[in-house]
Amino acid sequence: MNRIKNLVIGSGPASIATVKALQDIGQAVEVIDVAYDLEEDIKHQVNVLSESKSDAWTQKEKDKLFPPPIASHKGLERRYLFGSDFPYRIPKQLTITTENCKAEFSHGFGGLGNVWGAAILPYSERQLRKWPISLNELAPSYQNVLRYMPISAEIDNLHVKYPLFTNNPTAIKRNALTGFLLQKMTAIENTLRRKGIEFGRSRLAVDASTGEHGCKYCGHCFDGCPYKSIFNPKYLFEELQRSGLAIHQGFFVQEVHETKEGVEVIAVDINNGQINRFTARRVFLAAGQFATTTILARSLNLLNTPLKIQNSQHFFFPIFLYKGCHYEVDFTLTEIFMEIENPSISPEQIHLQFYGRSQIIDEQLTSLLPSFLPKQIALDHLCIIQGFISSEDSDALELTLASKHPDSSRVEIRGIKNTRTRKIAQETQSLIRRSLIKLGVVPPHFLTVQPPGKSFHQGGSFPMGGSHNIFHSDLLGRPTHFKKVHIVDSANFPNIPGSTITYTIMANADRIVRSIKFHSQ
Repeated sequence: MNRIKNLVIGSGPASIATVKALQDIGQAVEVIDVAYDLEEDIKHQVNVLSESKSDAWTQKEKDKLFPPPIASHKGLERRYLFGSDFPYRIPKQLTITTENCKAEFSHGFGGLGNVWGAAILPYSERQLRKWPISLNELAPSYQNVLRYMPISAEIDNLHVKYPLFTNNPTAIKRNALTGFLLQKMTAIENTLRRKGIEFGRSRLAVDASTGEHGCKYCGHCFDGCPYKSIFNPKYLFEELQRSGLAIHQGFFVQEVHETKEGVEVIAVDINNGQINRFTARRVFLAAGQFATTTILARSLNLLNTPLKIQNSQHFFFPIFLYKGCHYEVDFTLTEIFMEIENPSISPEQIHLQFYGRSQIIDEQLTSLLPSFLPKQIALDHLCIIQGFISSEDSDALELTLASKHPDSSRVEIRGIKNTRTRKIAQETQSLIRRSLIKLGVVPPHFLTVQPPGKSFHQGGSFPMGGSHNIFHSDLLGRPTHFKKVHIVDSANFPNIPGSTITYTIMANADRIVRSIKFHSQ
């Protein structure tokens, strides 16, 4: 039996924030995860590409590592990393069925940090009003995260409600579309503000410097960055491994139980099916909302008990520019944020992200175009807006542990309808149409609301400060009946605001670690 001081379950964004905080305060730590990884031949090919400029890449290399996305007018089916599906692979010991939703567990090394959009806006004081902690309490941890995670940002109107937590930000260069839209919106910013609309450059976990890992503008941000410009927990974990961090890979954690010696972690070796037990003084659950909830459902023996998971639903619609903008596709993540606080639509905030050209966006937009329109000309006049609405206004999810065996689990997840969701998305689109039409920017009458779970913005099955006698956790993320087990991912969020989520997951994990009185162990 392995005896460990602090054990972190998972290897995604919440995990890396927990590990970095523990190391920073001098606490010994180890990690356990299934940690499926990129295939060795693909790793080799990626390393080859990283050693040359993108204009030297051959078409054969690009076809292999950046295959066309599976996208349509309904949205993107899945994002892959260099053509690999490893972030989504499921151990044979886990069976998942879904109904009226889309739910992705990630057991990949780096979790969903391998395929995220890198948007990192912090929550505002207003968005945290239902939380038992304030922005002032989270602020130091937002700042701590930026010690190892890069940020691309500009100082603009957004920083009043959404602090930058850095004094000297650098930003990805603007493309023609970004410059055009920001210039036009700036000309009417007072009018937009009266409608509850603020806007600015997107904030991204991307290295915008001219250093080794600075963005090289290859245009494949959605497919995988060979230069490691986009923050990925996997790369930082690999550095920490080389420095001596122990990561127990290939283990699928089933349950956690507190004992006199500490916390017993029961895990299955995915290769041979054997049950292994690890003992730690403290355990940090950073496996992701669905996996963490499943672990706790097993540990608390909540068989056939539906656990509600809050969800921030997302939608998208195209916008048409009367004046086309032709530009090189050299950066494809979101470039503009828009924040809407308009009580006539919702008492909750709505977050919008503007996307220009990319393989994914082109595939989606092309599926909407009449066949007689020249594709290239039409695409110069179109871009996509992606919106996120709060959990109060979104469909919810329900996770049920349907069966459990010593080495396996069966989980059922279903969507729970919220009648306000589509109405709020439609009214948001209408507000954008009324606000931007004089600028020559018009959203066509097309709107896609994605099923619950598709946004990857979920949490709150064991909310901090919750009133339920079982389904809640305290300010240190400790669920009912636990003293040495801490939830450090979004499973402890009181609600899911309509915004980016990963940055706050990491900051809250950092806050929890630094609030624990380890000397009392």
